[in-house]
Amino acid sequence: MTKITQKLLTEKMIPIAPLNSEKFEKLRVSIDGYNAECFIFQRINSDKIIILFEKEHPEFGKEFTTKYFLFKEPGKMIWGHEKRIMKIVTV
Repeated sequence: MTKITQKLLTEKMIPIAPLNSEKFEKLRVSIDGYNAECFIFQRINSDKIIILFEKEHPEFGKEFTTKYFLFKEPGKMIWGHEKRIMKIVTV
């Protein structure tokens, strides 16, 4: 039997998609029990996080993206102008 291990996500764990690059890694994560892949898209003025859900998330749909994100502690991403919290673990 395969053991599933989860770790609380930190920003340092998220792969970077360099500007003008076709090949890059994505990290498998889980948000509210919904599996997804995430990466940080490197931009000139500001980076943004992109989360691609395998199945549609009831709040975020198939894709979530924002340039307003911050990890103050593992597993909790503060995002948006309202400073909402998204709990994220690796899969």
